[in-house]
Amino acid sequence: MAFSSGSTVKRLEKHGIHVRWMKATEIMHNKFCIIDGAATEDCIPLVMTGSLNWTNQALYRNWENVLVTSQKDIVYLYKVEFEKMWEQFKPIVKIGR
Repeated sequence: MAFSSGSTVKRLEKHGIHVRWMKATEIMHNKFCIIDGAATEDCIPLVMTGSLNWTNQALYRNWENVLVTSQKDIVYLYKVEFEKMWEQFKPIVKIGR
């Protein structure tokens, strides 16, 4: 869905956020965010996960769920999964270049 209408991929890249994707017929349907605290000592590592598609429709109109936890073993497992996916996905190819 990286190139679909309403995608924020270009905006993320514009702000210096690295984005990767995998060209496949299947979709990657994981929905989680890891705040790992690497940038600062004051940050508590967190994971946010659930059914929520991170869109205005989902935030304001859908019935969604989100779980936020700082439980270290859960944060660690999500971080391991993210690192595995990050290595498998290719850096995104910029359109028009």
